[in-house]
Amino acid sequence: MEKKDLQKLIESKTWHFAKTMSWMPHWYARRREWGDEAEFERLVKFIRETGVSENFGKKSYCYLYLDGYKYWTMGSPVAETILINRAKA
Repeated sequence: MEKKDLQKLIESKTWHFAKTMSWMPHWYARRREWGDEAEFERLVKFIRETGVSENFGKKSYCYLYLDGYKYWTMGSPVAETILINRAKA
């Protein structure tokens, strides 16, 4: 994935504010609203293959930093991943 193509793709999706975690402002995009299962899974794999591992509390997540945001998933197997998160970096 080219960085500019990735940015266009991400910008074209609907991101929901995570109201239940307002103390940690972030947004999420749902697989079921993504529109293309294979594309969603490609992005999940890309985040995990090219991102950096960082601790959050007692867990470690893989974060992809792009255009002022960081993107991550919750670590479920790709086929079971239902959302991608993002927060301002």
